[in-house]
Amino acid sequence: MSFTFRDRISVSIFGSSHGEAVGSILDGIPAGFRIDPVYISRWMERRAPGRSSITTQRKESDTVRIISGLTNGYTDGGPITMMIENEDAIGKHYDELKERPRPGHGDLSLFLKYGEFRNYSGGGFLSGRMTAPLVAAGSIAMQILNYHGIEVVSYLEELGDIKFISNDPDEKLIYQHETRMAGSSSDEDARRLILGLMSEGDSIGGVIRTLVKNVPAGLGEPFFDSVESVLSHLMFSIPGVKGIEFGVGFSMAGSRGSRVNEPFKWDGRRYYTENNRNGGVLGGITYGDQIDFRVAMKPTSSIRKEQATINVITHEEEKITVRGRHDPCIAIRAVPVVNCATALGILDLYLRMVLPYKGNPENNPGD
Repeated sequence: MSFTFRDRISVSIFGSSHGEAVGSILDGIPAGFRIDPVYISRWMERRAPGRSSITTQRKESDTVRIISGLTNGYTDGGPITMMIENEDAIGKHYDELKERPRPGHGDLSLFLKYGEFRNYSGGGFLSGRMTAPLVAAGSIAMQILNYHGIEVVSYLEELGDIKFISNDPDEKLIYQHETRMAGSSSDEDARRLILGLMSEGDSIGGVIRTLVKNVPAGLGEPFFDSVESVLSHLMFSIPGVKGIEFGVGFSMAGSRGSRVNEPFKWDGRRYYTENNRNGGVLGGITYGDQIDFRVAMKPTSSIRKEQATINVITHEEEKITVRGRHDPCIAIRAVPVVNCATALGILDLYLRMVLPYKGNPENNPGD
């Protein structure tokens, strides 16, 4: 099913941008893990709209209601079902776009696949609103990974020609900056750029970097279930992601093996390389270095600048100006989404390696 990621764990999402609610079902989680609702709320707040002057002004509390899968605060082995009500949907903004697809958006593809029965309001289930349930599910995955000492951190590395690079980013510091660039000068430069684009009615893309620390060696499978395959599957499930690279990625294509290859080293505990050019993965399997990858996010397609399109009924060219509330840079609010989606992939791979956790109130992950 296209709305389900399934292997050792499964994640299903449901709902739409301007429907009554969105939600997710997380299955395959062993019983006995204590889940902290405050931790879930913290990640939902980081993704939520209307929290910054440089993101969409749609107002959603994004409160997660867990209706199954937990008993007395602990996972009980059943599917964890989470509901998030939509509180500030304004569908009328999209009536004039029903027959006039937005350039760069999935409107046309949705029409060609589902025709008159499609859910077009707000992009329906192609909307970035559908990342809210991904974050809800991923925040549970992160709690389990953290118990096992595995840490996932994402931040905005590039916005336009502005860059902030850190090999050891501080999660709390990242979210103290509006742009998710954890450097004061980079954050301010990026903020000025976005404010200028907002005044022009335009948008911009960005690059999100993710580091997974303390990953056990041997994680991942050859070929179809490699670490890269699983994480890429999840990354391309996030609206707006158009590219991914591990380590130095595409720059390897123009390099010589003698310059790219790195000798292995041993620190008494793990193997590693000096520059981690392969992003911690070789042969689809981890060997000791941290996982390091980047995703490229396209500019928001819904912009206020006048654009040309084709009326899908008359096939005549028309002009549109998109109304409504949209992010000038979707990469900013996508940072926690990438973080949480990564956690889902890593947990899936990790649970393939270990025996299911048996609940023990005396020594519980949440304590």
